[in-house]
Parts: sequence; structure tokens; C-alpha cells
Amino acid sequence: MYVNPGDLDKQIQVIRKTEPTYNDEGKRVINEEVVRSCWAQVKNTSGTELIKAGTEFAEAKKRFLVRYTDTEINAAMVVRYKGVDHDILYVNPYGDNKEYLEIWTDLKEQVI
Repeated sequence: MYVNPGDLDKQIQVIRKTEPTYNDEGKRVINEEVVRSCWAQVKNTSGTELIKAGTEFAEAKKRFLVRYTDTEINAAMVVRYKGVDHDILYVNPYGDNKEYLEIWTDLKEQVI
């Protein structure tokens, strides 16, 4: 499948969050590690696609298409895009040649 590299025009980060710890003042701290920072093509599931699939609008997904990497990306991580974390649902090699990865996420956006 052909992908125009110029369409990978949005900056994202894939982040691994660790189990919360507590600092000296007793405040909860969630440590984060940036696993990968890269350019991506970003697409939202359209309303028409949701209707055809018979799903609820609350179940909308966001797809990030990035260049392939051997770095492990999995559902325990999140994609940070425009300051908002998106839960990863699954990661899928895109096309036969493994040149790209699709990262499907839940579109429920969290308030920061």
C-alpha cells in the first residue's frame, strides 16, 4: 500500500508509564518514559464509518500511522498527541513490507 511520506506531518510520542510511587511529601508520582518520538499521520474514525460498523459514537477510534520500528510498542503504553494521552488498543504492521505501523487508540481524551 502506498503512503505519501509527506502525510506523516504530526508529532507524537509513545510513552510508557510506570506504576505510581510516592515522593517524600506523600504525593503520588507517575513516572513516564518516552519510548519513541516520531512523525505520524493522524486519522479519526469518521461518523459514516461508525454508522456502517454499527458502533456507538462513544466508541470512536483514532489511528496513528508511523514508520516501522523494532522498538516494542504495545497496549500498555499511550500515544501523546497535542498534549493528550490516548490509550493504545492495538498495534498492527501496515502493508506487506512492514514499512509502517498502525497504532489504533481509544479516542476518549483525558483532561490535563
